[in-house]
This record gives sequence, C-alpha cells and structure tokens, in this order.
Amino acid sequence: MRSRFAAILGDRRAVVGALLLGGFAVLALFGPLFVGDAGAAVDVPLSPPSWRHLLGTTGQGQDVLAQTVVGARLTLGIGLVVGLLVTLFGVILGVGAGYAGGLIDDAASVTTNVFLVIPGLPLAIVIGAYLPPGPVRLGIVLTLAGWAWCARVFRAETLSLRAKDFVAAARLAGEPHWRIIAVEILPNMASLVAASFIGTTIYAIGAQVGLEFLGLGDLGAVTWGTNLYWASNDSALLTGAWWTFVPTGLCVALVGFALTLLSFALDEVTNPRLRRRPRRGPVVRATSRPTPPSATEALVSVRELTVRYAGSELPVVDHVSFDISAGEIFGLAGESGSGKSTIGHALLRLLPADAEIDGELRVAGADVTALEGEALRRWRWRDAAVVFQSAMSALNPVITVGEQFVDTLAAHGQGSRAAARARAVELLAMVGVDGRLVDAWPHQLSGGMRQRVGLALALALEPRLLVLDEPTTALDVVVQREILERLVELQAKRGFAILFITHDLPLLTSVATRIGILRDGHLVELAPTEQLCRAPRHAYTRLLLSSFPRLPPVAAKRLQVLP
Repeated sequence: MRSRFAAILGDRRAVVGALLLGGFAVLALFGPLFVGDAGAAVDVPLSPPSWRHLLGTTGQGQDVLAQTVVGARLTLGIGLVVGLLVTLFGVILGVGAGYAGGLIDDAASVTTNVFLVIPGLPLAIVIGAYLPPGPVRLGIVLTLAGWAWCARVFRAETLSLRAKDFVAAARLAGEPHWRIIAVEILPNMASLVAASFIGTTIYAIGAQVGLEFLGLGDLGAVTWGTNLYWASNDSALLTGAWWTFVPTGLCVALVGFALTLLSFALDEVTNPRLRRRPRRGPVVRATSRPTPPSATEALVSVRELTVRYAGSELPVVDHVSFDISAGEIFGLAGESGSGKSTIGHALLRLLPADAEIDGELRVAGADVTALEGEALRRWRWRDAAVVFQSAMSALNPVITVGEQFVDTLAAHGQGSRAAARARAVELLAMVGVDGRLVDAWPHQLSGGMRQRVGLALALALEPRLLVLDEPTTALDVVVQREILERLVELQAKRGFAILFITHDLPLLTSVATRIGILRDGHLVELAPTEQLCRAPRHAYTRLLLSSFPRLPPVAAKRLQVLP
C-alpha cells in the first residue's frame, strides 16, 4: 500500500489532479464560512467584477463569488456520494451476478438491460417528479439512472475473469467464494472500478448541474446548477453578463479535469505492469532431497467415465476406464477435442454446471463424484492439484508471487503468514526459481518461470496426484525440456503420481510410463510407452505415430534428471 501511495505521489498528473480536487474540497468545506450569505442581495443587479465584488453580482444582486463558493458544497457532495453509490451498486450487482451465474445472472442481466434501454434524462425527470425537492432527491434520481451501466461493465469483466486459470486454481485450493471475489477478482478490476467511480462522479456532477439548469432541482438552494439556471433566467448571455455563468462553468470544467487526471494516474498505479521492476539475483537451487514414499497401489481409478453436456446427444467422453498407480507418470494423448482435458477436469470436479458425469471416479481413496461443499474444498489441492495449460494466465496478475502462496496455504489453515512466505521461498527454490522473487509480480517473470511457479503452487500441500493439462503449451522447446526435467526430478523424489495431458506424443513418450490414446471421447488404446511405440495396435495410434517422422520406433529415452 505504501509503494502504491508513493507511486501516486510520483505521478505529475496525480499531483495536479489531487491539488485541484483538494483545493475544491477545501473551498467547499470552509469557503462558505468566509464569503457571507450567498442568497442576500448586496449590490446593484448585474454589476460587473470590481474590487468590491471580485466576480460581480447576479441578476438579483447577489455576490457571484459567494454563490460560486457556497454552491461547491452541495454540488461536490452530491457528486461524490452518487459516484460512490453507483459504483457500489454496480460492484455488488455486476460482480455478484457474473460470479454466481445461472438464474441470478439471468435476472440481474434482464434488470440491467431494462434500465439501460430507458433514456437517463427522461427517467430522472419521471422519478424526480414523485420525490420532494432537495439533495436527497437528486442523489436517488442520479443513482437509479446511472447504476445499470456500471453493473453491466463489472458483470462482463467478472465473466471474463471467472474463466481465468488463476480463479479456477483458487477454487481448487479451497478458497471460499467471498475470498475469491475479494482477492482474485476485484483486485484485477481495481483499475476498472477506480475509473468507473471517477467517471460516475463526473457524470453525477454533470447530470446534477444539467437537471438544475433545466429547473428540475431545488431552485431555492445555492448550487452550481441553480447558479446557471438563474443566469439563464436573467438572460445573462444575451446581455453580456458573462461573470454570472463563467466562474461556475469554469469550476465544473476544472473539477472534471482534476478527476480525469486522477483516473489516468490510478490506472497506472493499479496496473502492476507499469511499476518498476526489482533487480534479479542469481538462481538459488534446492539442496534438500527428501525420500519419496514407496507405494504401488492404484491411486486413481476411473471406471466407465462418461461426460456429456446438457442439450448434446453425443458424449464428450464415452465410457473411459484406466488406473494410475502411486508414483506413476500416466499420459493421455489425442488431438484437440478428443476429451483429454475434460477427463482431467472431471477428476478435479472443474467441469461447468451443465456437465453430466456418469461412471466412477476415485482419487486417493475418495469418491470424487460424491464430494461436495467443504469436503470437496478440503480434498482439492491436498490430494489432487493441477498445473494449468497457459503459463501466461495461470497466475493472478495483480498479486505478487508470494501472496499467491499465502492465499493457497491460508485456505487450508497452513500456519501463519510468515510461515507461508517461508514455505513459498522453499517451494520456489525447489523448482529452480530464485526465492527472492517471492515479492515479484507475475508479469516480471518469463513464461517458463511462471510455469515453474505454477508447479510450485501445485506442490504446496504435497498432493498425491498432479494433473498437468498441456503444461508446456506456448513454451519454446528448451524451456519445455528444462521444466520437464525439473518435473521428473521432483516426481522421482516426492513419489506423487502424474496425469500428463498433451497432444504432443513425442514429448509424452519421453516422460510417461504408460499412455492412453483418446479419439472422439473413446480410449482407443492403452499400453506401456515402449510397447505403444514398438507395436501400436489401433490404426489411430499408428496414424499419430506416423505424423511425427522423427519419433523412433521405440520409446524415446527418458529425460535425464538434473543433478
């Protein structure tokens, strides 16, 4: 927080915007104490500026300076309150509906669209006609007329973020829904929320001034809008009495300018990609070599697994059966759309709500299909964890690497914050990442380093099964080999089982002990790696092998373990 505050202070636009807005705030709070009664006639009507009245007088003889100063209090107060209320309602309704989905999202979406198709000004006029005049009426009218746009924007952003891998990882790690919204989703929307608050505040001030200028406000109150209304009523523009409306108009423009400058500055501060990068030191590698557990029993049992989506007659996965032993690296290969990732997501209960799962799924002795609520939350990440496909989006971009470990460990009650950070340093070193990068932001790491961090996160609670869903996609071959070497080394030491999902058959033959070939949701062949490469039985397996001309007729040599 201190670094963000320092970043704001170091931005010239933020300083100028804050000084302008702070000046108007001081003017609104304390100015009326020094300018006297803004409603009293003090001189000849429409007197031009003079030493006696620095900004002249209105058509009723009131001092323009006093009216401008006093009018700032109500105008700015209503604008800030409405901006806060509109943003708050937008966050609650938009983020809540987008995250919940289903009927809640449908109902909120319909309500939002109804308010969006109604023009704001007529809606404000109609609502205002049934409420007593005053600032409360304006606040209610402007809030009701403005919340829908914010809610729609926040809902769309939430729907996008909800599909990100780091949100799915938070769900798998067992974080409660409120924490996922507060820690994973809202921080990624900080720039949008800040910009929306500032934008709605500008909208509220402008709409308020516009409604009062049209005579729809409390004409007995002194605000910037009523100042313009009376100036128009006195035909100030036609008579050349510019001093009756220029000061107020200039104040409205300066407040909007100040808020816009702050919006630009906040956008940079809430975007960690624009922050100064820390210096990186030499790589620190793990020195401890714990003894892996020795077990040969079936850790994963999949029997007649069938997955289909509502409204679809054909299943995505059709009666698939296989086992994975403790300490085994088991591979699933096939072209895109064959059902590989669906099987992995089914094992972790990550499929969407409209997916229907039939068959038996057992992992580490637990019936996965029977787990619900708190039991499912405790089981995930302790017994089964996942390394997602995209290294570039698997980490929360607005939370440091260390904080992501803290969140994961805290969700399972793993010690204090200090202990979690120490564990994070240990895990990072274990996968070959400098422990000092625990305070780095994800964008400061390369794709390979991010994937290593994802691997370290998956191993944080020492699960018995690790699901790798295309873990080396979009990484170059050198980085792929480095990560796989590290993975094989850790698997040999720790003894966890791996379900390796990929379309890269040559890569899979270099690490897996057994391989299953999927086609159109069917497991067409299952065999030890060497046997599969030497004598494939199914025509589709032979077709896959023939599509890689450099693949030798026997299984590729196992990757060498790093020393």
